[in-house]
Amino acid sequence: MKFTAIDFETANASMLSACSIGVVEFEDNIPIRETITLIRPPEGYDKFNWYNVRIHGITASMVKNAPTFDEVWQMIHHSIENQLVVCHNAAFDTVVLCRLLEYYHIPIPEFDYICTVKVSQKLWPEMENHKLDTVCNDLNIKLNHHEALSDARACGLIFAEALKDQHCTQLSELLEAVGMRIGHVSPQGRQSCSTAEEIRRKIISDKKKQESRRKYYARRHIPSAAGYSAQEKGVKPS
Repeated sequence: MKFTAIDFETANASMLSACSIGVVEFEDNIPIRETITLIRPPEGYDKFNWYNVRIHGITASMVKNAPTFDEVWQMIHHSIENQLVVCHNAAFDTVVLCRLLEYYHIPIPEFDYICTVKVSQKLWPEMENHKLDTVCNDLNIKLNHHEALSDARACGLIFAEALKDQHCTQLSELLEAVGMRIGHVSPQGRQSCSTAEEIRRKIISDKKKQESRRKYYARRHIPSAAGYSAQEKGVKPS
């Protein structure tokens, strides 16, 4: 089974401020190819927040001569297009990727993705929390936290451990075991990686919203039965 683990570091709160990416390709649960590069964020999104710098140690001077993301994409696209992409907190990394692609007018590729935060929550609920460093510590996975390549590699190893834990050789087997829907990105849009519980809650929430909207428009646009009766008689409704 093949998959690719990725991790972004950002200069500030903007999804367009990616300043580093780590990409690790796995085959049969073993890392076979690794790529790490600094990224020069686009102008206007390139201010380095002190908090982010404190976390990952990357500064503006370090990325001054780094490639921009459109150049980086030429190096890594084959590792992501039509692949299974694994991220720890995929809602962050996949959105950063898609925002950057949109910014540089690069066609959105098609790929599946899965979040190892959600996988670890399902398989190891007894953990204190499911942050990357906590999960790695409990699973004895080496980690240099917030170094993009180390984070990506660790994320891939967590996914590999999940497959071993459930004796799975195929993605479909793991999805069934943990009750999860795969995430998917394509030019047509994005489907989130969700657990069965999240999907049920979303369905219930959507039904409630639809019913609330229906009642609202009914009250606003449909006259009461008494109103119709009065109008038919030429009498102003009370």
